[in-house]
Amino acid sequence: MKKLFLLFCFIMLAFNTVYAATIPEPTKKVVLFYRVPDTILQCQNADEDIVAGAAELEKELKNHYSKRFIVQEIRKAPEEKMLPDGYKALIKPNQIPLIVTIDLEGQGSNVDYYQNAFGAKSAGVSQTVNVHLVEALPASNNNSFAWIDYGVQAYGAGTFAIGRDIFAAQTDPRKNVKNAVRGCFRDACKLNESINKYANPAAYEKEVNRFTGNFEAVVAADQKTNSVALGKIKKFEDWCKADKMRESYLIGLNGFTNINQKIIFIDQMIKMGVYKEN
Repeated sequence: MKKLFLLFCFIMLAFNTVYAATIPEPTKKVVLFYRVPDTILQCQNADEDIVAGAAELEKELKNHYSKRFIVQEIRKAPEEKMLPDGYKALIKPNQIPLIVTIDLEGQGSNVDYYQNAFGAKSAGVSQTVNVHLVEALPASNNNSFAWIDYGVQAYGAGTFAIGRDIFAAQTDPRKNVKNAVRGCFRDACKLNESINKYANPAAYEKEVNRFTGNFEAVVAADQKTNSVALGKIKKFEDWCKADKMRESYLIGLNGFTNINQKIIFIDQMIKMGVYKEN
């Protein structure tokens, strides 16, 4: 039995070693400048002490961003927004300024559905907090920043059920905001390992570039993707306009504002045999 246990431990250790090897090691030496509203600092502790809150937030930032960068120092960003040279004047020559901006964008709600053994269904509602995270590193020309915008993401603690009763897992507004802010940069500091680098090498390369701080490559990949997508949309629009019988398809296309949604619509038209790309 002891031998089986040791064998199991060895296998788990080997698995974890392989798993850890897939995560790129940090190489960029950065000084992390964070820009957040005072409300984020206030919610870090029950006393709403901004000074203590800043120290708590900085500790969390260091813990998570150290997975991606060699974080040598963390500072609150200056009030005025500056170009890379302005930040570089505040740090050592071999360091890079990493700007992390976190904004709160209101609140929402999340619904969890439950079903008991008899098939009866019920719903539990919990509050969510909308958080907007943006990261920036100097571009190679040092005259501008390359940005990674994660968009507005909703975070909440969800609900749980005890018998017929459903409860929100967290009802304290302060803790909800604190946990949401922590969640946004915690997620940003994870490598998305669900991307198969063999089946989708471009997406995998983009994710590794984001994780390791090669933001210019990410921006270039996005621009290339958008350029191809916009070209595809333009061809479809021209095809529709060339025949009055096809103009009705434009109504369906223009029902979407998101580029990806428009591409999905066009791809569906191709699958249905309605439209053929040249």
